Amino acid sequence: MLAKVNENRVEKNGQTLYPRMHGDQGWYDYQPEPMTAGELEIYYWSMKPADLERLPMEGWVAFLEGENADYPLEALQKDMESVRARIAGMRLDTTSADTRLSDDMNGLNPAAVDSLIQLMLGGLPTRHSGHLLHCRFRYFDPGGQRAGMPEDVAALVERLSHDEATLTLINTNQVSSRTVVVQGGAYAEHQIRSVACQSNVVSVNHTFFTLHLKPGCGGKLTIKMDRYANRPTLTFPWDR
Repeated sequence: MLAKVNENRVEKNGQTLYPRMHGDQGWYDYQPEPMTAGELEIYYWSMKPADLERLPMEGWVAFLEGENADYPLEALQKDMESVRARIAGMRLDTTSADTRLSDDMNGLNPAAVDSLIQLMLGGLPTRHSGHLLHCRFRYFDPGGQRAGMPEDVAALVERLSHDEATLTLINTNQVSSRTVVVQGGAYAEHQIRSVACQSNVVSVNHTFFTLHLKPGCGGKLTIKMDRYANRPTLTFPWDR
């Protein structure tokens, strides 16, 4: 689709321009850069090499391809810097509630979750557009009977392909064990076929699996899956 849009490029004053809009009079709003909106989403959904080739090999994408090992640390450091800067901005703000619009403070919202969605869930940040969460994994705390990671458990999605993902899970608590439920997709739309750790392979054939982590322990899991194979649901794993 994007290739078809960019095929309508024009040459003007020795410069190649690409359209952004289409109306009754045809293409317009030409810009120097090719149309790229939605490229990441297209690749994420298709996982086709041809769609990957359209993306700049940087940031999260480069990390998933094994070319940017420092990205997780750099991304989290950047997020923490943003949190500190926005909190400082909130404290320095001198306006009163009756003199500002309800959305005036959006620029000072300290919440920073994009990197966590990418790195922990292997997913696309939803940001402010309100679309559904597309991710490889979602976590549940069976002890607390709630969605989300159990306390002290860390996760990192390191690789993604059309039928596989590499996920590292660590219990950072040095005294107590932790149990985490790992679900395929935000809404159990992915069917998990098997989980491998080193030479041990366990057949799952379900929308989720339960992992018990001893104190200070963890490991790298290779998870085989069929993406978008199931009817989505918001029901928690233990209620299905």
